[in-house]
Amino acid sequence: MVPEGINKFWEYFFRERRMLIKKMCDGRADMAEFMLGFTRATPAVITCGPAGVNGSIKMVGPVPKKEYIEEYAEKAEKYAYRERLDPRNAACILYDEFYVEEKMDPLLIGGLEMGFNHTWRNLETSREATLLFYTPPVTSYEVRTEVEIIIDDNNPYKRFLNAFHDIFHKPSKGRTNYPALIFKIKEVYDNSSTRGGFGKRIYP
Repeated sequence: MVPEGINKFWEYFFRERRMLIKKMCDGRADMAEFMLGFTRATPAVITCGPAGVNGSIKMVGPVPKKEYIEEYAEKAEKYAYRERLDPRNAACILYDEFYVEEKMDPLLIGGLEMGFNHTWRNLETSREATLLFYTPPVTSYEVRTEVEIIIDDNNPYKRFLNAFHDIFHKPSKGRTNYPALIFKIKEVYDNSSTRGGFGKRIYP
């Protein structure tokens, strides 16, 4: 169940993204629609610390609930390293097997640390980050989070996020092994230029 108050952001971040994946699976999404929809996956991650106030664009996505994370890690590893997906079928696999709403945790957002620069240096000191989403022309959300950094290779969240990345990016040598970033949502603000936006807190 999606907590009261976060449903508006969840509609934007997950459900509309899932609808776009379905259209891609059916061959009904054009490139312009795909590129606009992709903004839901690439917020600016804003941190503050030894590296100064910093904003960095990172790719993020929904994360399954704790009771499903091992299942998702194994499934992602299967498609990344044992049964390579045909690009034509990738969207359908995403829709049918990964973007299953009842298995997702609406209070978690996952990503990988691949740059090891300003954001990484700040997060080593402060575990706070704000994710700023913007989809033109008016939609924007500010998501304030506490960040968990996972470096244990056996951790299913790290396994899942690295393998999920590798399904689509296919590293030339072996598999990726980046630290996982789990953004735990604390507050959400609607920053859209609409009557219900302009910095209105919608969660909690």
